Amino acid sequence: MTAMGGRLLRSAGEVAYQVGLGPMPSETPDARLIELVERSSHPTPGRALDLGCGTGRNLLYLAAQGWDATGVDMVARAVAVTRGAAAARGLPARVLHGDVTRLEELAAGDGYTLLMDGGCYHMVPAHRRDAYAESVTRVAAPGATLLVVGFAHGRFAGAGVTEEELRGRLPAWEMVDAAPVPGAEMQGYVRSPAVVRTALARGWLRAWRYQLRRRGATSG
Repeated sequence: MTAMGGRLLRSAGEVAYQVGLGPMPSETPDARLIELVERSSHPTPGRALDLGCGTGRNLLYLAAQGWDATGVDMVARAVAVTRGAAAARGLPARVLHGDVTRLEELAAGDGYTLLMDGGCYHMVPAHRRDAYAESVTRVAAPGATLLVVGFAHGRFAGAGVTEEELRGRLPAWEMVDAAPVPGAEMQGYVRSPAVVRTALARGWLRAWRYQLRRRGATSG
């Protein structure tokens, strides 16, 4: 992403939050994330990374569940809201202001065993997606789980995301599961204008959830 492109994307994000188009500031974490953390044989809480954490619905949940949780977002307003919410709840979540395609520049660290992308990748410009893949792979531990939720295509989906593309962009990861996310469920995660709510309800705008595993270790 060029410096100019990054500034434009960041500015668009700031405006979206100002007018109420950003992620809903709620305590509703991703349903599959809850299943992994609470209702499966997922390993004991370790290091978790929330990519494009927004106002922290997934990040704060992970911190409350005992994970060493770090969130990254390029929108300053979202970072401020999340830091405030973490402080108010006494949660030790770390929130970094920056670009998920440049995690090494943010001193994000590595060894993450659980990575959550609740709507970040589908907004990353196509020419920065290889950098995203390299950045995320570099910080993930062998055997780590990555959840990616995003819209396949459409005016409100940025460049979109598909299973085929993720397989191609992330050769160091294996695809474990790919499934559509019901429109009603997505409406619980995102505060949107009426036209987007209608598109979700009628199936014109479809979201998918992908679960991947970092190669290099067997599942635990």
